[in-house]
Formats: sequence, structure tokens, C-alpha cells
Amino acid sequence: MTVLRRSAAAALVTAAIAVLAISGAHATGPMTEEVYFEDATYQIETGGAAIIGANPNLLAQAAPMYLIRFPVAPGTTGPIALPSGYQPQSNGLPTPDPYHDHVLAAIPGLGSAGGADGYKAPLRLVRMQYTWAYAYSATFVPIRSVAEIAAAEASGKLAVLDPGAADPYMLWTSIVLVRPTIAPVS
Repeated sequence: MTVLRRSAAAALVTAAIAVLAISGAHATGPMTEEVYFEDATYQIETGGAAIIGANPNLLAQAAPMYLIRFPVAPGTTGPIALPSGYQPQSNGLPTPDPYHDHVLAAIPGLGSAGGADGYKAPLRLVRMQYTWAYAYSATFVPIRSVAEIAAAEASGKLAVLDPGAADPYMLWTSIVLVRPTIAPVS
């Protein structure tokens, strides 16, 4: 097998594993997870489809879902608690990003950040990451709305992930997650 074919095969296997992990296909994990929208917490289904390498038309129609990762030491497993006492929404689950929070730009029936009704079940994954210094500070407070993102970038709370991009703190992926049902957390 040529090096190119082996690389392509490895990429397909990696993509298949990521689809299973992202789509909530782990037998012991929850079929819902928490997300933030405009400073409130909601539940979202995780059993829907995950599309890796989505086509440009689907990417353009999908509302952003900001996945904000927490930096952890290599080999970290299981749940973590930050010095502030905060625990990530996804706290050690077997996914490609085991420690992260989610911030949505839109919620069904509530519209989108800024007012327009922009929620659609397809959500485009936008990766972000807290800096080590901020995540592990005693004053850490998570980003809980899209409106807070610009201030977090300006104050050094987020790491640069895509140097040279219009917004270097955001890595816009070609991954679309279908997450159709959301309910408020009481």
C-alpha cells in the first residue's frame, strides 16, 4: 500500500472514530449534554448525526456551536475541577475534546443571539480554547453567551487557534452536528 493510500485510510479511520465519539455513540454516556445560550443553561440531544467534511451549502446554513476547550495536562482522565470550583459541561467524556463547554448562537423558540430566529438543528462546530492562565485562575468564569466572546478575546482569556484568520481565536471546522432538541435546565 502506498504512503498516500495509508494516509487516506488512516484519515478515514480517524474520521469514523470521531463521528462515533462526537455523535454520542458511547454506550455509557448521556444522550444529552448541557449548553449555554444567553447566560442560561439548556440540554441538547447528542444522539443526532455528525457530518465531518460537510459541504459548503450545509456549512452556510448551520448555526455556530462554539465548543470552548479547557487545556489539560497530557494523560488527564476523568472529571476535573478548576481552582475556581468550576467543572466543564463535558467533563472527561470519551470524545475528541473531553473537557469543554458549549455556547450556542440560537435556541429553538427563543431565536438567536441578537434577536433573529436563526436556530436550525444543524450546528457548525467552532472550536475555541481558554488559556491556561485564565482557566486555572481562581477568578475563572465560563463564557455563557455569544455576546461575551469578543470581550474574552480582547482580555486574553482565549488562546489563538487559527493565526492569520479574521478571528484567530476561532477555528471554524467543517463538522456539522445535528442536535434537534433543547430544553431548559431547571
